[in-house]
Amino acid sequence: MLAKKYPQLKKPIKCTKRMGLLESIRDYQFHRNLAREDEICLHLQWKEDGKAEEKLAIARNLFAEGSTPEFVQKITGLSLEEIARL
Repeated sequence: MLAKKYPQLKKPIKCTKRMGLLESIRDYQFHRNLAREDEICLHLQWKEDGKAEEKLAIARNLFAEGSTPEFVQKITGLSLEEIARL
């Protein structure tokens, strides 16, 4: 509407619309990249959780075979506090 009434505003209005589109694209890319980073972090966290569960399972098996806490610590890398909680 303004561009029809004031022809000299046609170019600035067009630039403003274009800037809005570029900001929308940047915003979309930012959030897409943020979602990717979240996905990677979650994957790494699940992987670490799986490793921790595996270490605990190994420790339980070693105890079932009569191993000492020091030996279990040496094999699994768990702390003596974590081993004591088993």
